[in-house]
Amino acid sequence: MTGPEPSGELVPIGRFARLAGLSVTQLRYYDRRGILHPAFRDRRSGYRYYRQAQAAAARVIALLRSIDVPLADVQELLDAPEPERVRRVFAEHRVRVEGRLDAARAALESIDRIIEEGELTHRCSFCNKPVTGAPAPLTAEGGAVICGPCADLAREVLEVEARDMGPRPQPRPDGELRPGWLLCAFCGRDKEHVRKLVAGPDVAICDACLGWVAA
Repeated sequence: MTGPEPSGELVPIGRFARLAGLSVTQLRYYDRRGILHPAFRDRRSGYRYYRQAQAAAARVIALLRSIDVPLADVQELLDAPEPERVRRVFAEHRVRVEGRLDAARAALESIDRIIEEGELTHRCSFCNKPVTGAPAPLTAEGGAVICGPCADLAREVLEVEARDMGPRPQPRPDGELRPGWLLCAFCGRDKEHVRKLVAGPDVAICDACLGWVAA
């Protein structure tokens, strides 16, 4: 707001920033973004003034931004803070944060691998040889890697099995299988949700992920 100074006590931006737990720079930014306008702005100096009653909304903004809630969601919650809306916005934000955690865990696994091995090259999760030269055909977020020769061999296993019309061996009980053989290390789907799994010494890859390698 600009123009004649409104009635009632006004707080200059510096003191209001201390009341709200925000910086002056943040308050100016939220004013430009239309999230929290000052109650009055001096036309000559451009200085912003706030009412003390605005501190409650400013503290909510500070809380939401401290947990990285997007500005669009901050605006939505300030405009209409009904419980159902709050639950929905926070449920959606929780999914985003979980995704970042998954990425961070994958990064930590890679860091731990490099610390343990002292090597910057990936090792194939199937043959345990360093993947040198060309990039690995397929790398999972969790750190699993398959090299070109092992991918070719796994496809060959699937092709041979598809041609073989003889009786199939009975599958081994899950309790006798290594944990890594029960699901694809690259897409995370278990043996009930893929057509075929090809197992290496410690991990497995599904036919769909092998198809991505071929593509």
